[in-house]
Amino acid sequence: MKLLKCTLAAVLFVLFAGTTSLHAQEQTTILEATRINKEQLPKEVIDAYKKKFPSANLKQIMKLPTSVYKKDWQIDEQNPMSPNDDYYYLSMTGKTVDIEAVYDRNGNLVRANETATNMRLPASINKYIGDNYQGWRPVKDKVKRIIEPQEISSRWEVKIASANKATKRLLFDGQGNYLGEK
Repeated sequence: MKLLKCTLAAVLFVLFAGTTSLHAQEQTTILEATRINKEQLPKEVIDAYKKKFPSANLKQIMKLPTSVYKKDWQIDEQNPMSPNDDYYYLSMTGKTVDIEAVYDRNGNLVRANETATNMRLPASINKYIGDNYQGWRPVKDKVKRIIEPQEISSRWEVKIASANKATKRLLFDGQGNYLGEK
């Protein structure tokens, strides 16, 4: 019985110690990124985000050293980075869109995640719903786009409802091809 209590105590200690170190790692990452104001952004970054997302309102800006960016954002190894590079995380909103974007100090877009709601559906999605879900109609939609320098990928999620108020969520790729139900 004494052995069981000692073993249980050791297991609990290891679990607690692991949780504490994970929490400490999360705090370290947060402390390495620095919140800054718009006046501290390089002019190149301001010009670039205004050109790419002209109607978006800037909500939050973080300056990310390379170590934080490599750890917390999926980087593309095709673009080697120097340990001295700085990146800028911008959180923006618009009327029906939320955007998170990362730029380098020269104003080059590294990656952006964009989520837009209640947008005009592509004709192929409307046709698919009409052909395969007769009596159902779209009631809500969202499109998620990942924007990178060489590629833009998107995915649609459309909530449809029947006359008796049953609902389903349908998934489509960026070209409007049906992927399945969620």
